Amino acid sequence: MPAGKKNEIAAIALDMALRTVGAAQLPSELWVHVFGFLSTTDKLNIRSSCKYFKKMVDHWSLWKGNTVVLKKLCAYTSQFWTTLRRRKISSVVVQKASLKEWKLLALSLPWLTTIAVEHCFDVKAFEMLKQFHNLKRLAIRRCRCGQGLSDAIVPLQQVTHFSVCEMHCAPRSDIISAVSKLSHLTSLLYHEGNHPIPRQTFHLMLNRLPHLKHLSLKMGTQHGSLPDDYFNISKTNGFAEDPHVGQPGLTSLELLDYMDPTLPEEALKCLPSLQSLAVDYRDRAVDPSRCHLKTWLRELPQLAVLNVASEYVIRQLSN
Repeated sequence: MPAGKKNEIAAIALDMALRTVGAAQLPSELWVHVFGFLSTTDKLNIRSSCKYFKKMVDHWSLWKGNTVVLKKLCAYTSQFWTTLRRRKISSVVVQKASLKEWKLLALSLPWLTTIAVEHCFDVKAFEMLKQFHNLKRLAIRRCRCGQGLSDAIVPLQQVTHFSVCEMHCAPRSDIISAVSKLSHLTSLLYHEGNHPIPRQTFHLMLNRLPHLKHLSLKMGTQHGSLPDDYFNISKTNGFAEDPHVGQPGLTSLELLDYMDPTLPEEALKCLPSLQSLAVDYRDRAVDPSRCHLKTWLRELPQLAVLNVASEYVIRQLSN
């Protein structure tokens, strides 16, 4: 049943219940179950209707998977933090927070599992991330941190999902080094820079991520094609005795801001375990002879999901 229909039915049932019996006459478990079908807006409206419902609506089971956007953290009251704790909020987006505000967050919600950092301009703030011992998913977006990011990331060995996007004043070498320190990653979104990561640097990074299954890359501008073995890290020298080195076991690959012939026809041949491929093309047509998608698909025997964002390329596939 569509979510909208469920919300409508729940609202009708709620109205009928309030008309026929007093709210306190029904068990709280029933109310919590009904509230579970409501949208966030409806739940907040119910919460503000009376004190009796306020505590019920804050039941943690009603806020699973909910993400809270935090900005100007010092302006929040103690009651606000109490409410988030009661709801067991585990995912937040933190915008423009100072070091003092990061300390407040670590004291208030130390169990966070997902944190997105946006518009952070103090690399020391990233050092506070080690206070979140349950952190599994980390995103860093539109931040200005200069050097030092790699050192701040080192303690976060428990992180399995990492995303980096639109960094300012941060050397690529420092970002790559930071990513390489997260050796337990299963998912990486690297949407940084306007050019592909150089082959050798890319291989050295992947060599340090033996558990990686999902990879999303912003490709950007490339003059000519990347090497045929761009995804073939087994040929990389320098870590021959490292037990983590091996062929990437990627099952999902996403290419953003892509245009042929950045990757050659043989580029995905070394990814036979790939089950999902998404390609977001830049919006311009290319010579059909330079469109490599058909060749890629022939080299991916386990592929089950294909997403292509380009009307032109889709037409080429259908021909």
